[in-house]
Amino acid sequence: MKCLIVVAFTFVLAGTVIIGQDPPAEPEIPANVLHETFDAREGEPPCALRKHAEGHAPEIKDGSLRLLSGDGGENNSAAFPLHVKGEHRQIKAEVVFAMGKGGRGLSFMLLNTAHFADAGAAFYLYKARGFPDEPTPKEPEWDEPNLWGSFALALDTHNPPTDDPFNKWGNIHKREQRELSLHFDGREIANRFVAIDFVNSQACVLALQVEFVTGGAEVTVGVGGQAVYDRHFIPHMLPYESRAAMGAFGPDGGVCSVDSVHVEWNKPAKASPGALTLQAFRSTWCKRGTVEREVELLPADVEFERVVMTLRLRPMVERDEWDRLGHVWIWDGDTRYELARILTPFMLWGASYEYVCDVTNFAHLLSGARKIGVGLGGNVGNGFTFDLEFSYYRRPADVAALPRVVGVANVWSGNAHFNQADSVAKTFGKRTVGVPDGAKRALLRICVTGHGSLEFHPLTRTVKIGAKEYTDPLRTVDCYLNPWRPQFGTWKYDRAGWGPGSFGRVWEIDITEHLKPGEALQLEYTSEAYESKDWAQHCIESQVIFYGQ
Repeated sequence: MKCLIVVAFTFVLAGTVIIGQDPPAEPEIPANVLHETFDAREGEPPCALRKHAEGHAPEIKDGSLRLLSGDGGENNSAAFPLHVKGEHRQIKAEVVFAMGKGGRGLSFMLLNTAHFADAGAAFYLYKARGFPDEPTPKEPEWDEPNLWGSFALALDTHNPPTDDPFNKWGNIHKREQRELSLHFDGREIANRFVAIDFVNSQACVLALQVEFVTGGAEVTVGVGGQAVYDRHFIPHMLPYESRAAMGAFGPDGGVCSVDSVHVEWNKPAKASPGALTLQAFRSTWCKRGTVEREVELLPADVEFERVVMTLRLRPMVERDEWDRLGHVWIWDGDTRYELARILTPFMLWGASYEYVCDVTNFAHLLSGARKIGVGLGGNVGNGFTFDLEFSYYRRPADVAALPRVVGVANVWSGNAHFNQADSVAKTFGKRTVGVPDGAKRALLRICVTGHGSLEFHPLTRTVKIGAKEYTDPLRTVDCYLNPWRPQFGTWKYDRAGWGPGSFGRVWEIDITEHLKPGEALQLEYTSEAYESKDWAQHCIESQVIFYGQ
Protein backbone atom coordinates (compact mmCIF):
# COMPACT_ATOMS: atom_id res chain seq x y z
CA MET A 1 0.00 0.00 0.00
CA LYS A 2 1.37 3.41 -0.98
CA CYS A 3 2.20 6.02 1.66
CA LEU A 4 -0.10 9.05 1.35
CA ILE A 5 1.98 12.23 1.39
CA VAL A 6 0.06 15.39 2.40
CA VAL A 7 1.59 18.59 1.04
CA ALA A 8 1.13 21.94 2.87
CA PHE A 9 -0.83 24.45 0.81
CA THR A 10 -1.82 28.17 0.89
CA PHE A 11 -4.63 29.90 -1.00
CA VAL A 12 -6.77 33.06 -0.80
CA LEU A 13 -10.56 33.07 -0.39
CA ALA A 14 -12.58 36.39 -0.10
CA GLY A 15 -9.54 38.36 0.92
CA THR A 16 -8.69 35.95 3.73
CA VAL A 17 -5.51 34.00 3.70
CA ILE A 18 -6.14 30.38 4.67
CA ILE A 19 -3.17 28.27 5.53
CA GLY A 20 -3.53 24.51 5.18
CA GLN A 21 -2.82 22.29 8.15
CA ASP A 22 0.79 21.26 8.54
CA PRO A 23 1.35 17.84 7.03
CA PRO A 24 1.88 14.94 9.37
CA ALA A 25 5.47 13.87 9.66
CA GLU A 26 6.39 10.90 7.54
CA PRO A 27 6.95 7.83 9.70
CA GLU A 28 10.59 7.20 10.42
CA ILE A 29 11.78 3.94 8.95
CA PRO A 30 14.08 1.97 11.30
CA ALA A 31 17.62 1.30 10.12
CA ASN A 32 16.97 -2.46 9.94
CA VAL A 33 14.07 -2.02 7.47
CA LEU A 34 14.10 -1.74 3.70
CA HIS A 35 10.86 -0.04 2.64
CA GLU A 36 10.52 0.84 -1.04
CA THR A 37 7.37 2.14 -2.77
CA PHE A 38 9.01 3.05 -6.13
CA ASP A 39 7.63 6.59 -6.05
CA ALA A 40 9.19 9.10 -8.41
CA ARG A 41 12.57 10.45 -7.33
CA GLU A 42 15.69 11.92 -8.81
CA GLY A 43 18.96 10.11 -9.28
CA GLU A 44 19.73 6.43 -9.55
CA PRO A 45 16.95 3.82 -9.09
CA PRO A 46 16.88 2.18 -5.64
CA CYS A 47 17.76 -1.24 -7.08
CA ALA A 48 19.94 -2.68 -9.84
CA LEU A 49 17.74 -3.44 -12.86
CA ARG A 50 18.84 -6.05 -15.34
CA LYS A 51 17.34 -7.80 -18.33
CA HIS A 52 18.45 -11.39 -18.94
CA ALA A 53 16.83 -11.86 -22.35
CA GLU A 54 16.12 -9.92 -25.56
CA GLY A 55 12.80 -8.42 -24.43
CA HIS A 56 12.09 -5.13 -22.70
CA ALA A 57 14.22 -4.20 -19.71
CA PRO A 58 12.59 -3.72 -16.30
CA GLU A 59 11.71 -0.15 -15.38
CA ILE A 60 10.30 1.95 -12.56
CA LYS A 61 7.26 3.81 -13.84
CA ASP A 62 4.12 5.34 -12.35
CA GLY A 63 5.01 4.31 -8.82
CA SER A 64 5.74 0.63 -9.48
CA LEU A 65 8.52 -1.67 -10.58
CA ARG A 66 7.55 -3.18 -13.92
CA LEU A 67 9.34 -6.49 -14.29
CA LEU A 68 7.25 -7.74 -17.24
CA SER A 69 5.57 -5.48 -19.80
CA GLY A 70 3.49 -8.13 -21.57
CA ASP A 71 5.37 -8.02 -24.87
CA GLY A 72 7.06 -11.38 -24.39
CA GLY A 73 10.67 -12.47 -24.52
CA GLU A 74 11.31 -10.97 -21.08
CA ASN A 75 13.42 -12.28 -18.23
CA ASN A 76 14.17 -9.47 -15.77
CA SER A 77 15.41 -8.89 -12.25
CA ALA A 78 15.81 -6.11 -9.68
CA ALA A 79 18.29 -6.40 -6.82
CA PHE A 80 18.66 -4.02 -3.89
CA PRO A 81 22.09 -3.23 -2.45
CA LEU A 82 22.98 -4.48 1.00
CA HIS A 83 20.77 -2.62 3.46
CA VAL A 84 21.64 -4.19 6.82
CA LYS A 85 25.05 -5.68 7.50
CA GLY A 86 25.59 -8.95 9.32
CA GLU A 87 23.66 -12.13 10.01
CA HIS A 88 20.21 -12.08 11.61
CA ARG A 89 17.98 -14.67 13.26
CA GLN A 90 14.76 -13.39 11.72
CA ILE A 91 13.87 -11.91 8.35
CA LYS A 92 10.38 -10.70 7.45
CA ALA A 93 9.34 -9.59 3.98
CA GLU A 94 6.16 -8.33 2.35
CA VAL A 95 5.83 -7.77 -1.39
CA VAL A 96 2.73 -6.19 -2.97
CA PHE A 97 2.59 -7.34 -6.59
CA ALA A 98 0.22 -7.76 -9.52
CA MET A 99 0.55 -10.51 -12.11
CA GLY A 100 -1.44 -11.10 -15.28
CA LYS A 101 -1.89 -14.25 -17.29
CA GLY A 102 0.84 -15.18 -19.72
CA GLY A 103 3.91 -14.83 -17.52
CA ARG A 104 5.67 -17.81 -16.02
CA GLY A 105 6.59 -16.67 -12.57
CA LEU A 106 7.80 -14.15 -9.99
CA SER A 107 10.52 -14.81 -7.44
CA PHE A 108 11.72 -13.12 -4.26
CA MET A 109 15.28 -13.78 -3.15
CA LEU A 110 17.55 -13.20 -0.19
CA LEU A 111 20.91 -13.07 -1.95
CA ASN A 112 23.88 -14.28 0.04
CA THR A 113 26.45 -11.47 -0.12
CA ALA A 114 29.27 -14.01 0.18
CA HIS A 115 28.28 -15.20 -3.32
CA PHE A 116 26.54 -12.16 -4.83
CA ALA A 117 28.54 -9.24 -3.36
CA ASP A 118 26.75 -6.39 -1.58
CA ALA A 119 25.38 -4.67 -4.69
CA GLY A 120 24.66 -5.30 -8.34
CA ALA A 121 22.47 -7.59 -10.40
CA ALA A 122 21.10 -10.95 -9.25
CA PHE A 123 22.33 -13.38 -11.88
CA TYR A 124 25.78 -14.70 -11.00
CA LEU A 125 26.50 -18.23 -9.78
CA TYR A 126 23.23 -19.70 -10.99
CA LYS A 127 22.98 -23.45 -10.60
CA ALA A 128 20.92 -25.12 -13.34
CA ARG A 129 19.02 -28.36 -12.86
CA GLY A 130 20.95 -30.08 -15.60
CA PHE A 131 18.43 -32.71 -16.69
CA PRO A 132 19.87 -34.79 -19.54
CA ASP A 133 17.47 -33.47 -22.18
CA GLU A 134 17.72 -29.79 -21.24
CA PRO A 135 20.60 -27.43 -22.03
CA THR A 136 22.14 -25.39 -19.24
CA PRO A 137 20.63 -21.88 -19.38
CA LYS A 138 23.01 -18.97 -19.78
CA GLU A 139 20.86 -16.79 -17.54
CA PRO A 140 18.51 -17.66 -14.67
CA GLU A 141 14.82 -18.19 -15.34
CA TRP A 142 13.07 -16.62 -12.40
CA ASP A 143 10.34 -19.23 -11.99
CA GLU A 144 13.15 -21.55 -10.80
CA PRO A 145 15.54 -19.36 -8.75
CA ASN A 146 18.18 -21.95 -7.82
CA LEU A 147 21.01 -19.76 -6.53
CA TRP A 148 24.20 -20.74 -4.75
CA GLY A 149 24.09 -20.28 -0.98
CA SER A 150 20.84 -18.32 -1.05
CA PHE A 151 17.17 -18.74 -0.18
CA ALA A 152 14.45 -17.86 -2.69
CA LEU A 153 10.78 -18.51 -3.29
CA ALA A 154 8.92 -18.51 -6.58
CA LEU A 155 5.32 -18.03 -7.64
CA ASP A 156 5.16 -20.31 -10.67
CA THR A 157 2.34 -19.93 -13.20
CA HIS A 158 3.57 -22.30 -15.90
CA ASN A 159 2.77 -26.01 -15.54
CA PRO A 160 0.82 -26.90 -18.70
CA PRO A 161 -1.87 -29.60 -18.49
CA THR A 162 -1.01 -32.79 -20.35
CA ASP A 163 -2.56 -36.12 -21.34
CA ASP A 164 0.81 -37.78 -21.96
CA PRO A 165 1.80 -40.00 -19.00
CA PHE A 166 5.48 -39.96 -20.00
CA ASN A 167 6.37 -36.45 -21.17
CA LYS A 168 8.21 -33.88 -19.05
CA TRP A 169 5.10 -31.92 -18.05
CA GLY A 170 3.61 -33.08 -14.78
CA ASN A 171 0.10 -31.61 -14.72
CA ILE A 172 -1.65 -34.84 -15.74
CA HIS A 173 -4.68 -34.06 -13.53
CA LYS A 174 -5.03 -30.63 -15.20
CA ARG A 175 -4.94 -28.51 -12.07
CA GLU A 176 -4.71 -24.72 -12.07
CA GLN A 177 -1.21 -23.44 -12.80
CA ARG A 178 -0.49 -21.72 -9.48
CA GLU A 179 2.39 -22.99 -7.37
CA LEU A 180 4.77 -21.68 -4.73
CA SER A 181 8.20 -23.27 -4.46
CA LEU A 182 11.02 -22.88 -1.92
CA HIS A 183 14.64 -22.94 -3.04
CA PHE A 184 17.93 -23.02 -1.17
CA ASP A 185 21.55 -23.37 -2.23
CA GLY A 186 20.97 -24.34 -5.83
CA ARG A 187 18.03 -26.70 -5.51
CA GLU A 188 14.29 -26.74 -5.11
CA ILE A 189 13.30 -27.82 -1.61
CA ALA A 190 9.50 -27.96 -1.87
CA ASN A 191 6.65 -26.98 -4.20
CA ARG A 192 2.96 -26.58 -3.33
CA PHE A 193 -0.28 -25.71 -5.08
CA VAL A 194 -1.76 -22.30 -4.19
CA ALA A 195 -5.55 -22.15 -3.91
CA ILE A 196 -5.71 -18.33 -4.09
CA ASP A 197 -5.88 -16.97 -7.65
CA PHE A 198 -2.99 -14.51 -7.72
CA VAL A 199 -2.84 -14.39 -11.54
CA ASN A 200 -5.65 -11.87 -12.05
CA SER A 201 -3.82 -8.53 -12.53
CA GLN A 202 -5.04 -7.41 -9.08
CA ALA A 203 -2.83 -6.32 -6.19
CA CYS A 204 -1.83 -9.29 -4.02
CA VAL A 205 0.41 -9.60 -0.97
CA LEU A 206 3.25 -12.11 -0.68
CA ALA A 207 4.35 -12.46 2.96
CA LEU A 208 7.47 -14.29 4.16
CA GLN A 209 9.05 -14.97 7.55
CA VAL A 210 12.34 -16.81 8.01
CA GLU A 211 13.40 -17.92 11.50
CA PHE A 212 16.92 -19.32 11.71
CA VAL A 213 16.94 -22.05 14.35
CA THR A 214 19.31 -24.83 15.32
CA GLY A 215 20.57 -26.62 12.22
CA GLY A 216 18.40 -24.79 9.69
CA ALA A 217 15.53 -22.37 9.19
CA GLU A 218 11.76 -22.42 9.62
CA VAL A 219 10.02 -20.72 6.71
CA THR A 220 6.45 -19.38 6.73
CA VAL A 221 4.90 -18.07 3.50
CA GLY A 222 1.45 -16.74 2.66
CA VAL A 223 -0.10 -15.46 -0.57
CA GLY A 224 -3.24 -13.34 -0.67
CA GLY A 225 -4.07 -14.26 2.91
CA GLN A 226 -3.64 -18.02 2.40
CA ALA A 227 -0.94 -19.78 4.43
CA VAL A 228 1.02 -22.00 2.04
CA TYR A 229 3.96 -22.98 4.28
CA ASP A 230 3.84 -22.89 8.07
CA ARG A 231 7.27 -23.13 9.75
CA HIS A 232 8.54 -25.42 7.01
CA PHE A 233 11.99 -26.60 8.15
CA ILE A 234 14.87 -26.29 5.68
CA PRO A 235 17.89 -28.25 6.99
CA HIS A 236 21.38 -26.72 6.86
CA MET A 237 20.07 -23.22 6.08
CA LEU A 238 22.08 -21.20 8.62
CA PRO A 239 22.08 -17.39 9.04
CA TYR A 240 23.89 -15.43 6.34
CA GLU A 241 24.21 -11.77 5.38
CA SER A 242 21.60 -11.09 2.71
CA ARG A 243 20.09 -8.50 0.41
CA ALA A 244 16.71 -8.53 -1.28
CA ALA A 245 16.05 -9.18 -4.96
CA MET A 246 13.17 -10.05 -7.28
CA GLY A 247 12.85 -11.52 -10.74
CA ALA A 248 10.13 -12.35 -13.26
CA PHE A 249 10.08 -14.58 -16.32
CA GLY A 250 7.70 -13.99 -19.23
CA PRO A 251 8.95 -15.45 -22.52
CA ASP A 252 5.40 -15.70 -23.89
CA GLY A 253 4.03 -12.44 -22.55
CA GLY A 254 2.29 -11.51 -19.33
CA VAL A 255 2.49 -8.44 -17.12
CA CYS A 256 4.10 -8.39 -13.68
CA SER A 257 4.64 -5.34 -11.49
CA VAL A 258 5.67 -4.73 -7.88
CA ASP A 259 4.00 -1.91 -5.96
CA SER A 260 6.05 -2.07 -2.78
CA VAL A 261 8.72 -4.10 -0.97
CA HIS A 262 9.15 -4.21 2.80
CA VAL A 263 11.95 -6.27 4.37
CA GLU A 264 13.04 -6.40 8.03
CA TRP A 265 16.24 -7.95 9.35
CA ASN A 266 15.67 -8.62 13.07
CA LYS A 267 17.65 -10.12 15.95
CA PRO A 268 21.37 -9.94 15.03
CA ALA A 269 22.65 -13.50 15.20
CA LYS A 270 25.34 -14.82 17.45
CA ALA A 271 27.60 -17.55 16.13
CA SER A 272 25.87 -20.59 14.61
CA PRO A 273 27.96 -23.73 15.13
CA GLY A 274 28.50 -25.72 11.97
CA ALA A 275 27.53 -29.35 11.71
CA LEU A 276 29.64 -32.32 12.70
CA THR A 277 28.86 -34.86 9.97
CA LEU A 278 29.47 -38.60 10.30
CA GLN A 279 29.14 -40.98 7.36
CA ALA A 280 27.47 -44.29 8.17
CA PHE A 281 27.59 -45.70 4.62
CA ARG A 282 29.71 -44.57 1.68
CA SER A 283 29.17 -45.65 -1.94
CA THR A 284 27.36 -48.79 -0.77
CA TRP A 285 25.48 -50.93 -3.29
CA CYS A 286 22.02 -52.11 -2.31
CA LYS A 287 20.18 -54.49 -4.65
CA ARG A 288 18.38 -57.03 -2.50
CA GLY A 289 16.88 -56.72 0.95
CA THR A 290 18.47 -54.45 3.55
CA VAL A 291 22.14 -53.58 3.95
CA GLU A 292 22.88 -53.65 7.69
CA ARG A 293 25.98 -52.75 9.66
CA GLU A 294 27.20 -51.67 13.08
CA VAL A 295 28.13 -47.99 12.97
CA GLU A 296 30.05 -45.81 15.41
CA LEU A 297 28.09 -42.58 15.60
CA LEU A 298 28.81 -39.49 17.66
CA PRO A 299 30.28 -40.31 21.09
CA ALA A 300 27.58 -40.31 23.76
CA ASP A 301 29.30 -37.57 25.78
CA VAL A 302 29.24 -35.00 22.94
CA GLU A 303 26.43 -32.48 23.31
CA PHE A 304 24.15 -31.76 20.35
CA GLU A 305 20.63 -30.41 19.76
CA ARG A 306 19.50 -31.48 16.28
CA VAL A 307 20.31 -34.31 13.88
CA VAL A 308 19.79 -34.09 10.11
CA MET A 309 19.99 -37.25 7.99
CA THR A 310 21.00 -37.31 4.31
CA LEU A 311 20.54 -40.30 2.02
CA ARG A 312 22.25 -39.71 -1.32
CA LEU A 313 21.64 -41.88 -4.37
CA ARG A 314 24.86 -42.03 -6.38
CA PRO A 315 25.19 -42.28 -10.17
CA MET A 316 25.62 -45.80 -11.57
CA VAL A 317 26.24 -47.14 -15.05
CA GLU A 318 22.89 -48.96 -14.92
CA ARG A 319 20.85 -47.68 -12.02
CA ASP A 320 17.43 -49.17 -11.30
CA GLU A 321 14.92 -47.76 -13.75
CA TRP A 322 11.86 -48.21 -11.50
CA ASP A 323 10.55 -46.42 -8.43
CA ARG A 324 11.30 -48.55 -5.37
CA LEU A 325 10.12 -48.63 -1.75
CA GLY A 326 13.00 -48.01 0.64
CA HIS A 327 13.59 -47.60 4.36
CA VAL A 328 16.27 -46.34 6.73
CA TRP A 329 16.20 -48.29 10.01
CA ILE A 330 17.92 -48.02 13.37
CA TRP A 331 17.89 -50.60 16.16
CA ASP A 332 17.73 -50.21 19.90
CA GLY A 333 18.53 -53.72 21.05
CA ASP A 334 15.96 -55.94 19.31
CA THR A 335 13.58 -53.05 18.57
CA ARG A 336 13.73 -51.55 15.09
CA TYR A 337 12.60 -47.99 14.26
CA GLU A 338 12.02 -46.46 10.83
CA LEU A 339 13.99 -43.20 10.60
CA ALA A 340 12.60 -42.39 7.14
CA ARG A 341 10.79 -43.99 4.23
CA ILE A 342 12.33 -43.41 0.82
CA LEU A 343 10.60 -43.75 -2.55
CA THR A 344 13.21 -43.72 -5.29
CA PRO A 345 12.72 -41.78 -8.54
CA PHE A 346 12.12 -43.33 -11.94
CA MET A 347 15.28 -43.86 -13.99
CA LEU A 348 17.34 -40.70 -13.49
CA TRP A 349 21.02 -40.81 -14.39
CA GLY A 350 24.01 -38.55 -14.25
CA ALA A 351 23.60 -36.86 -10.88
CA SER A 352 23.25 -37.50 -7.16
CA TYR A 353 19.75 -37.32 -5.66
CA GLU A 354 19.51 -36.31 -2.03
CA TYR A 355 16.87 -37.02 0.59
CA VAL A 356 17.41 -34.72 3.58
CA CYS A 357 15.26 -34.81 6.72
CA ASP A 358 15.25 -33.93 10.41
CA VAL A 359 15.55 -37.05 12.60
CA THR A 360 15.91 -35.27 15.95
CA ASN A 361 12.99 -37.25 17.39
CA PHE A 362 15.36 -40.23 17.38
CA ALA A 363 18.41 -38.30 18.61
CA HIS A 364 18.69 -40.44 21.75
CA LEU A 365 19.41 -43.41 19.45
CA LEU A 366 21.89 -41.58 17.22
CA SER A 367 25.02 -41.73 19.33
CA GLY A 368 27.50 -44.44 20.25
CA ALA A 369 27.53 -47.85 18.52
CA ARG A 370 24.29 -48.58 16.63
CA LYS A 371 23.00 -51.04 14.09
CA ILE A 372 21.67 -49.21 11.01
CA GLY A 373 20.02 -50.66 7.93
CA VAL A 374 19.12 -49.29 4.49
CA GLY A 375 16.82 -51.03 2.02
CA LEU A 376 16.13 -49.59 -1.44
CA GLY A 377 13.96 -52.10 -3.24
CA GLY A 378 13.09 -55.74 -3.69
CA ASN A 379 14.77 -58.64 -5.46
CA VAL A 380 14.53 -57.22 -8.98
CA GLY A 381 16.22 -54.34 -10.79
CA ASN A 382 19.81 -53.12 -10.73
CA GLY A 383 19.69 -51.54 -7.30
CA PHE A 384 21.28 -48.30 -6.13
CA THR A 385 24.58 -47.02 -4.81
CA PHE A 386 24.06 -44.73 -1.83
CA ASP A 387 25.66 -42.70 0.94
CA LEU A 388 24.08 -42.22 4.36
CA GLU A 389 25.26 -39.52 6.73
CA PHE A 390 24.16 -37.78 9.90
CA SER A 391 24.85 -34.10 10.67
CA TYR A 392 24.84 -33.05 14.33
CA TYR A 393 24.20 -29.44 15.36
CA ARG A 394 24.81 -27.77 18.70
CA ARG A 395 22.31 -25.13 19.79
CA PRO A 396 23.40 -21.49 19.25
CA ALA A 397 23.36 -19.34 22.38
CA ASP A 398 20.54 -17.12 21.07
CA VAL A 399 18.15 -19.90 19.99
CA ALA A 400 15.46 -21.55 22.12
CA ALA A 401 15.97 -25.19 23.02
CA LEU A 402 14.07 -27.90 21.16
CA PRO A 403 11.57 -30.01 23.11
CA ARG A 404 13.33 -32.82 24.97
CA VAL A 405 12.40 -36.35 23.91
CA VAL A 406 11.85 -38.62 26.91
CA GLY A 407 10.68 -41.71 25.04
CA VAL A 408 9.73 -43.26 21.68
CA ALA A 409 7.39 -46.23 21.28
CA ASN A 410 6.51 -48.15 18.13
CA VAL A 411 2.77 -48.65 17.62
CA TRP A 412 1.63 -50.25 14.31
CA SER A 413 4.36 -51.84 12.21
CA GLY A 414 4.39 -54.09 9.15
CA ASN A 415 2.59 -54.81 5.87
CA ALA A 416 -1.18 -55.21 5.76
CA HIS A 417 -2.18 -57.39 2.79
CA PHE A 418 -5.78 -56.56 1.91
CA ASN A 419 -6.26 -59.87 0.08
CA GLN A 420 -5.69 -61.56 3.46
CA ALA A 421 -8.16 -60.49 6.13
CA ASP A 422 -6.03 -61.84 8.97
CA SER A 423 -3.05 -59.76 7.79
CA VAL A 424 -5.03 -56.52 8.00
CA ALA A 425 -6.37 -57.38 11.44
CA LYS A 426 -2.91 -58.31 12.70
CA THR A 427 -1.13 -55.23 11.34
CA PHE A 428 -3.74 -52.66 12.37
CA GLY A 429 -6.17 -52.70 15.30
CA LYS A 430 -5.82 -51.79 19.00
CA ARG A 431 -2.55 -51.06 20.80
CA THR A 432 -1.59 -50.12 24.35
CA VAL A 433 1.38 -47.78 24.81
CA GLY A 434 2.93 -47.04 28.17
CA VAL A 435 3.72 -43.42 29.05
CA PRO A 436 7.26 -42.74 30.34
CA ASP A 437 7.91 -40.71 33.46
CA GLY A 438 8.24 -36.99 32.78
CA ALA A 439 6.15 -36.99 29.59
CA LYS A 440 4.33 -33.67 29.19
CA ARG A 441 3.48 -33.82 25.48
CA ALA A 442 2.99 -36.59 22.93
CA LEU A 443 2.97 -36.76 19.14
CA LEU A 444 1.67 -39.72 17.13
CA ARG A 445 3.51 -40.15 13.79
CA ILE A 446 2.10 -42.54 11.19
CA CYS A 447 3.67 -43.32 7.81
CA VAL A 448 1.55 -45.44 5.44
CA THR A 449 2.16 -46.06 1.74
CA GLY A 450 -0.14 -48.00 -0.58
CA HIS A 451 1.21 -50.55 -3.08
CA GLY A 452 -0.07 -53.03 -5.65
CA SER A 453 -3.65 -52.23 -6.61
CA LEU A 454 -3.68 -49.74 -3.72
CA GLU A 455 -0.86 -47.64 -5.16
CA PHE A 456 -3.25 -45.24 -6.89
CA HIS A 457 -6.32 -45.92 -4.75
CA PRO A 458 -6.79 -43.74 -1.63
CA LEU A 459 -8.38 -45.24 1.48
CA THR A 460 -9.51 -43.10 4.41
CA ARG A 461 -7.99 -44.20 7.73
CA THR A 462 -9.10 -43.49 11.28
CA VAL A 463 -7.24 -43.31 14.58
CA LYS A 464 -9.34 -43.62 17.72
CA ILE A 465 -8.03 -42.61 21.16
CA GLY A 466 -10.61 -42.94 23.89
CA ALA A 467 -13.82 -41.44 22.52
CA LYS A 468 -12.07 -39.15 20.04
CA GLU A 469 -11.51 -40.04 16.38
CA TYR A 470 -9.07 -38.59 13.87
CA THR A 471 -9.48 -39.24 10.14
CA ASP A 472 -7.24 -38.68 7.15
CA PRO A 473 -7.41 -39.65 3.44
CA LEU A 474 -4.34 -41.59 2.37
CA ARG A 475 -3.87 -39.55 -0.78
CA THR A 476 -0.91 -37.63 -2.22
CA VAL A 477 -2.04 -35.00 -4.74
CA ASP A 478 1.25 -33.21 -5.42
CA CYS A 479 3.39 -35.94 -6.97
CA TYR A 480 3.54 -33.78 -10.10
CA LEU A 481 5.30 -31.05 -8.07
CA ASN A 482 8.10 -33.40 -6.99
CA PRO A 483 11.47 -31.56 -6.84
CA TRP A 484 12.98 -34.43 -8.88
CA ARG A 485 10.97 -33.64 -11.98
CA PRO A 486 10.65 -34.56 -14.74
CA GLN A 487 11.13 -38.31 -14.46
CA PHE A 488 10.72 -41.04 -17.03
CA GLY A 489 7.83 -43.05 -15.58
CA THR A 490 4.35 -42.39 -14.20
CA TRP A 491 5.76 -40.07 -11.53
CA LYS A 492 3.08 -37.41 -12.09
CA TYR A 493 -0.04 -39.34 -10.97
CA ASP A 494 -1.69 -38.98 -7.55
CA ARG A 495 -0.83 -41.83 -5.21
CA ALA A 496 -1.58 -43.27 -1.79
CA GLY A 497 0.78 -41.63 0.69
CA TRP A 498 3.84 -41.22 -1.52
CA GLY A 499 5.32 -40.24 -4.87
CA PRO A 500 8.41 -41.39 -6.82
CA GLY A 501 11.42 -39.43 -5.63
CA SER A 502 9.91 -38.40 -2.28
CA PHE A 503 9.63 -39.37 1.37
CA GLY A 504 6.68 -41.37 2.60
CA ARG A 505 4.15 -38.88 3.95
CA VAL A 506 3.86 -38.73 7.73
CA TRP A 507 0.50 -38.08 9.39
CA GLU A 508 1.15 -36.30 12.69
CA ILE A 509 -1.43 -36.03 15.48
CA ASP A 510 -0.82 -34.10 18.70
CA ILE A 511 -2.26 -36.43 21.34
CA THR A 512 -1.13 -34.52 24.42
CA GLU A 513 -4.72 -34.13 25.62
CA HIS A 514 -4.92 -37.91 26.06
CA LEU A 515 -2.00 -38.11 28.51
CA LYS A 516 -3.23 -38.97 32.01
CA PRO A 517 -0.96 -39.60 35.00
CA GLY A 518 -0.47 -43.30 35.64
CA GLU A 519 -2.52 -44.42 32.60
CA ALA A 520 -1.32 -46.05 29.38
CA LEU A 521 -2.52 -44.80 26.00
CA GLN A 522 -5.19 -46.87 24.25
CA LEU A 523 -4.98 -46.41 20.48
CA GLU A 524 -6.80 -48.01 17.56
CA TYR A 525 -6.07 -47.73 13.82
CA THR A 526 -8.55 -48.80 11.14
CA SER A 527 -8.59 -48.44 7.38
CA GLU A 528 -11.47 -48.10 4.96
CA ALA A 529 -12.43 -51.54 3.67
CA TYR A 530 -11.02 -52.78 0.36
CA GLU A 531 -11.39 -56.14 -1.37
CA SER A 532 -8.88 -57.53 -3.83
CA LYS A 533 -7.73 -60.89 -5.10
CA ASP A 534 -4.47 -59.32 -6.27
CA TRP A 535 -1.58 -57.74 -4.42
CA ALA A 536 -2.98 -54.84 -2.39
CA GLN A 537 -0.82 -53.64 0.48
CA HIS A 538 -0.45 -50.88 3.04
CA CYS A 539 3.02 -50.56 4.55
CA ILE A 540 2.80 -48.89 7.98
CA GLU A 541 5.33 -47.72 10.55
CA SER A 542 4.32 -45.49 13.45
CA GLN A 543 5.61 -44.16 16.73
CA VAL A 544 4.49 -42.09 19.67
CA ILE A 545 7.12 -39.47 20.53
CA PHE A 546 6.99 -38.34 24.17
CA TYR A 547 8.40 -34.93 25.14
CA GLY A 548 9.30 -33.47 28.51
CA GLN A 549 9.12 -29.78 29.37
